[in-house]
Formats: sequence, structure tokens, C-alpha cells
Amino acid sequence: GDLTEGGYSDWYLPSKDELNKLWINRVAIGGFYLEGDYWCSTEYDNNFAWKQYFNDGSQFYSPKTSTVSVRAIRSF
Repeated sequence: GDLTEGGYSDWYLPSKDELNKLWINRVAIGGFYLEGDYWCSTEYDNNFAWKQYFNDGSQFYSPKTSTVSVRAIRSF
């Protein structure tokens, strides 16, 4: 679905590499649940997608049916 937040409607789910950049800069950006996983838009295959654990930065794939947090971003 489409997200409109803060008057903007150009939000999207970050790719695997973009999410890793968010993890690298997580302290400066703030607002992350550091004990949780976050989905990215990069698919592993039809049934699995990549996610990143924000405690240690590890990335792994998981079934798309899993309940995982998201952090939408905008281009700048």
C-alpha cells in the first residue's frame, strides 16, 4: 500500500543495501528498535525476503509470512 506521512507520499521500503546504511547510521538517525528485525524490499525468492537484525547488523532471509518491523524511507 501507499504511505502518506508528514505530508509526503513518496515513502518506500529500503533495499538490502539501503537498510544496511541505516543500520550503520542507526545512532545518528535514531528511532530504531535495536533488538528487532527490519524488512527490506530485496527478495530472496518468491517466498522469502531479506531482513536485518538491528542488534548486530546481520542480514538474513525469512519467509514473507513472518511478522517483522519496517522503516519506510524517502529519497533525498
